[in-house]
Amino acid sequence: MLELVPPYVATNLMSGADDPRAMPLDAYIAEVMQILKTQPTPAEIVVENAKGLYHAAASGNYDAIFQGLNAAMADVH
Repeated sequence: MLELVPPYVATNLMSGADDPRAMPLDAYIAEVMQILKTQPTPAEIVVENAKGLYHAAASGNYDAIFQGLNAAMADVH
């Protein structure tokens, strides 16, 4: 089993396709493919744009990151 941990990606999901804050889909796919080339059997794939959120609880930043995400997403249509 492989866990794929995406960031906010520029797709039609949650109106991200036109959101400049979203990671471009082609960049996300390229990074995932590069990880798979260098680590052919990872248990999980976490791209750089997702690492802050992924490690938020362990780093003690969960509350701040959660509040920041909520504020940033408040205006997404």
